[in-house]
Amino acid sequence: MRYAVAGGGTGGHIYPALSIIQALKELDPQAEFLYIGTQTGRESSVVPKAGVPFVTISSAGLINLGLTQKITGALKALRGVADSLGHIRRFRPDVVIGTGGFVSGPVLLAARLAGRPVVIQEQNAFPGVTNRLASRWARAVFVPYEEARPHFPPKARLVTQGNPVRPEVGAATREAGRKAFGYSEAEKVLVVMGGSGGARDFNRAVVTAVQLLKSRMPHVKVLHIAGERYYETVRDAYGDLAGITTVPYLHNMPEAYAAADAGIFRSGALTLAEIQVRALPAVLIPSPNVTHNHQEWNARTLERRGAAVVVRESELTPELLTEAVTALLTDSDKAASMREALRALAQGR
Repeated sequence: MRYAVAGGGTGGHIYPALSIIQALKELDPQAEFLYIGTQTGRESSVVPKAGVPFVTISSAGLINLGLTQKITGALKALRGVADSLGHIRRFRPDVVIGTGGFVSGPVLLAARLAGRPVVIQEQNAFPGVTNRLASRWARAVFVPYEEARPHFPPKARLVTQGNPVRPEVGAATREAGRKAFGYSEAEKVLVVMGGSGGARDFNRAVVTAVQLLKSRMPHVKVLHIAGERYYETVRDAYGDLAGITTVPYLHNMPEAYAAADAGIFRSGALTLAEIQVRALPAVLIPSPNVTHNHQEWNARTLERRGAAVVVRESELTPELLTEAVTALLTDSDKAASMREALRALAQGR
């Protein structure tokens, strides 16, 4: 079998695609893959490092832009359809898989024009525009939650299957995680991450909340992944407060999840899929700066099942955040109930 895969722009589209490729390779070691992305997207560096053949097309976004930018983006997307047709005709895939992002649109349209079967994987409870449009001719659309169903056309062939997660996330052990960061088994550990790039208001509120938390629970250990842009600001804000580890970026997130007792996160689809696999209780602070407010849709999906605590950034105070985190770290019944709800989501129940 030959598979063409398209998805890009952010890790939330790229890493699910790579997880799908890895799983297909395990099922069929002889399978061949071609990843179609853009030269400017993050996929241009991530995918080649993963050892997957990579080609590029012209494409650009069209949502939330001015008229001139929309016209420019539409012309690039049309050129991207032609580029994609060339790649598809040369590679001759049996299936074309799209995981979202503006690069997917031209590729999936080209697949339809070339008569190739299309399969879509949507990561969010509120689906992106590309996947909603392409679902009309897709053989199957895999969605993470039933909440996504009303946002697709009635005849779309939806399969509720969760989100693909790299195997390392589930495989990491608590012992290995604690050892990696120098934490003892007896210590309570909180991990904080505001997305791969960090988030200013998120970091500011969390730092104050952690300082308050440490005044109540001085022995709590905190691993704060601040993002490269905000790392020095966050590090300096903590000063010499004991038990705080601040890093700009973390390559061994599976070990961090495994080491933690609770977390504070944004609610990107990939992060939520990973904490479900780890059954890690968390406070979620959805980013208000994303298209269609999809992070809040994702977070509320977990909240309705008792699998997370959700706080809007506009309503966030250090005191509120401290109370929520303290409950996760000290109320064993609450944490156990949340872990069970997270496991149920991870298993598709």
